[in-house]
Amino acid sequence: MIKVDVAGMSRDLRMGAPVVLLFVPTEEMCLPIWIGEAEAASIALVLRGESFSRPLTHDLLAMVVDGLDGRVDRVVITDQREGTYYARIYFGRDNNVVAVDARPSDSIALALRTEAPIYIEETVVTKVRDSLVPLDILEPDQDDASGQDPDDQPDGP
Repeated sequence: MIKVDVAGMSRDLRMGAPVVLLFVPTEEMCLPIWIGEAEAASIALVLRGESFSRPLTHDLLAMVVDGLDGRVDRVVITDQREGTYYARIYFGRDNNVVAVDARPSDSIALALRTEAPIYIEETVVTKVRDSLVPLDILEPDQDDASGQDPDDQPDGP
């Protein structure tokens, strides 16, 4: 596994979609992962060091984990198939660890809130090496990646 860092947020100029950039130090390049607007807004808040007046979904999950005396041990980007990335969140409590499948965007948002490390499997880097980009290739957002107030996002199911 390779430890990665969130380099920032960007927006795909052709599609208008938000993109989270993960810096892969072994390649000195970034892995762009296209994400949804709500997740982009959630990640952007943390990157800017801001919080919202009431908990967003990722804040709520972090509070539940903490309230149960648990922790987020790590997040791992585990695979990429047909343009879709897959991730696992590793939750720990005492000496027990449970891995849960999750979208990378939710995994990253939670990792940022809990200060958990983010990793990517080496096999994924090998598979997507041609998709890696220099840090400055995508247009950076000036405010946040969604352009929307997280409070205006509809509640999930």
